[in-house]
Amino acid sequence: MLFRTNMLSLRQAWLPLCSILFLSTVGLSSSKAEGLDPSHVPADAQWLVHVDYESLSDSQVWQKLRSEKPMLRKMAQGWMKQRYGIDPPKDLKSLTMFSRDYREYTGTVLIQANFDADKIEKLLSKAMNHRKTQWQDHTLHTITLSKQKPSDDGPSGDQEMTIVMVDSDTILLASSVPNGKEALKLLSGESPSLDGKESPLLTDKVEDAWMYGAAINLAELKKHPIAMPILAQHQQITWSFGKQSDGTLYEQADFVAKSEDVAGKMKTVLDGIVAYELLWADGSTPMTTMMKSVEVKRDGRTAGFRWRGSSEQVVAAMDDVFERLQTWKPILMPHQRDNG
Repeated sequence: MLFRTNMLSLRQAWLPLCSILFLSTVGLSSSKAEGLDPSHVPADAQWLVHVDYESLSDSQVWQKLRSEKPMLRKMAQGWMKQRYGIDPPKDLKSLTMFSRDYREYTGTVLIQANFDADKIEKLLSKAMNHRKTQWQDHTLHTITLSKQKPSDDGPSGDQEMTIVMVDSDTILLASSVPNGKEALKLLSGESPSLDGKESPLLTDKVEDAWMYGAAINLAELKKHPIAMPILAQHQQITWSFGKQSDGTLYEQADFVAKSEDVAGKMKTVLDGIVAYELLWADGSTPMTTMMKSVEVKRDGRTAGFRWRGSSEQVVAAMDDVFERLQTWKPILMPHQRDNG
């Protein structure tokens, strides 16, 4: 979040659902803070991601990003429309994602938002292979995201999504009708959740984090079609970004490895990332100051980093980052150089 490469491994762990997280947040306003509700996460979840939209979108850092990169908003909205057949809600409150395993297209997303149910119904009716399933008091809308060759995942192998407008401010996105029904049972209290449970997925940063993620049983990633050998040598990961009670921003992550040897190597990796970022920051006092505030630590099988700083410090560093990236624009997009 605050520096570009230090969370690469975490982002790989939650691919592809984390792409939804980033692309659906850019430029969207919010109306009410919503912390992570453990009752909205199943007791046997293997990973979770939560975003508190009000705190994030009201922050000085996010406002800076929105003003400097307005095109990201248009890209995000277009991507959501094309990928899911629905426009992202304009008034997001919070988003929670989880899954009981690491297989692709098995996750669940809960969106708290103000939305127009009639508008979404009309959009869904125009989506590919739209059909309805009535279950209890709910209507489950299933659409095809993309056509695939037959596979073990189903008769057609198609990638599908099931959408449920649970109540006036809750939308459920599930990977299938059965997953949708399981999530509805969870929301109604009919199946076990993390509420009141001692779980490694829940840390003391859950309440004050703007963005929070955790994953356990990472050895299961060896079965994933995308090779993730580094993460698979860990037992669990937690990551959070937000604001502390004293007003300072923070970012931190902990990687619990299978052995102290792996933890030692992971600390070396994190030290190397910080060293790289310091080299990249050369000539920028704000960027250098921010990176010097990063502390990499190791305790037994746990390696991680901690960062603390002010919004003003981050915004100043972002100015220099955007300026440097701008110098690459003529090289990356030479056709725009002649067009101004």
